[in-house]
Amino acid sequence: MTVNHLTAAAAPLATPNRFTELAAALTDWLRRGGTRAENGAYCGWRTAEGELSYHYPEITGYILTFFAYNAADEADLGRARSAADWLIDRFDRGDLSGRPDRGDGTVFPFDLGMITHGLLTFGARTGDERILAAGRRAARLLLDTRTDGVLPTLLTPEGAPAPRPAWSTTGRAHLLKVLQALLSAAEHGVEGAAEAAEQLVREADATGARPGSAPLATCLESDLISLHASCYAAEGLWMWGTARGDATALDRARAITAWVWEQQLADGGFTTYAHLTGGPAGDHRQSDVLAQAVRLAVLLDLAPSRLADAAQALVESTERHEDGASTLYWPAAPERHRNCWSSLFALQALRLHGGRGASLDWRELV
Repeated sequence: MTVNHLTAAAAPLATPNRFTELAAALTDWLRRGGTRAENGAYCGWRTAEGELSYHYPEITGYILTFFAYNAADEADLGRARSAADWLIDRFDRGDLSGRPDRGDGTVFPFDLGMITHGLLTFGARTGDERILAAGRRAARLLLDTRTDGVLPTLLTPEGAPAPRPAWSTTGRAHLLKVLQALLSAAEHGVEGAAEAAEQLVREADATGARPGSAPLATCLESDLISLHASCYAAEGLWMWGTARGDATALDRARAITAWVWEQQLADGGFTTYAHLTGGPAGDHRQSDVLAQAVRLAVLLDLAPSRLADAAQALVESTERHEDGASTLYWPAAPERHRNCWSSLFALQALRLHGGRGASLDWRELV
């Protein structure tokens, strides 16, 4: 498929307004390689001075999904292919670690899921059989991490110290977003992917909530609930419910999202954690959660009373510069980190909010 086919297949935007215009500026920054390293990998963020953070496999997977729907010219396709090459080279070397900068070899199946979906989606939409084959390989590697059919939160090398309890190391709620990769893998004929997805959904159904508390725990060792992980869970259930027509999953996604919206700050944003029984556990705005909350509200057809405040907070969390715009991870922090994943989430949230009835295919969500 040529870049012209990609552009034609993308959903048209509504008449530009301040939200869709800002989304376009974010898209420009990401297309031009906002946090791209020389080796093709994408990094978590770039400082205002131009310094890049570590090379980030998960985010490189996200960028492939982004380019599958936003590539506008051959230069874009070249950047996407070099990102895929970096991931494939790591597979060839047997390196599945989630944070190569740490050098501890820890593997996060969540990250493998985001990589799998990125490779499969970009490979399929461009007709690149080599990248599509790499996506199937990544899916099999993801499935191989399971024990007795259960996807682990992480795999640590023998002799490595136990991880500090956190939503990303001992929690399981966020793993529901891996449903996207498993659904994609099943579409592309990867044996066992559909069954693994169904197991994840059954696991989610078995986790009840105490009355008056959060709909799901994100770290069993803590009474704090990660709003970021909660949104990942809702996103996964939305994708499954949309792809499979599962009304129960969609209702569960709405319940989680509605609870997240109960934690909205006075400034319209959302912070990192909330208490199990409700109430934000802090007052600093975290932009990825903010963008996720806005995006989910629109996708799930919710109407939070302060949605407009949240959209305005997202605009205020995004800064324009000469090569487009980027979203700051913690807007109030002295370090101006132009964050890649927050920008990816934000551009979709702003398009949805400003697009008057716009939606996303479940494969397109990053």
